[in-house]
Amino acid sequence: MKFNDALIGFALVLFAGLILWYTRDFPPMPGQEFGPSLFPRFIACGLLACGVALMVSGAKRWRAEPAVELSDWLRMPRLFVNFCLVVGGMVFYILLSDTLGFLFTMPIVLTVWIVALKTRWTIALPVAVVVTLLIHYIFYSVLKVPLPWGVLTDFAW
Repeated sequence: MKFNDALIGFALVLFAGLILWYTRDFPPMPGQEFGPSLFPRFIACGLLACGVALMVSGAKRWRAEPAVELSDWLRMPRLFVNFCLVVGGMVFYILLSDTLGFLFTMPIVLTVWIVALKTRWTIALPVAVVVTLLIHYIFYSVLKVPLPWGVLTDFAW
């Protein structure tokens, strides 16, 4: 998908404005002339300048090219469905992982994704379970990243 530079520039200007608005109430640091809002405001000013530059360059080409141009993969139903499954799987994980836990949520998501790649359920489910256990071991035990236990909180190791 391709967007005209003016649209991306407008989004950057809005984002920079939000940063500037959000940082206006940051408390000052005692004994210093600058506070915690300084660095985010510098970044916001840079984003604002880039956004304006993109809006100017995109406005010059506004009539010559469409504002939004769909990529070829969006015209292929199977690829579009796969994209929706990936986004849906992430949303499913975000919404249910705290309740169900990583060990129940990830096998469901991975199984759906693997089956979407035209793999049989009999292969997809064991692979999803093994990969989930491997990811859990690497993140939880080796890297010490806390993963949600959900319904298994009483059995967490």
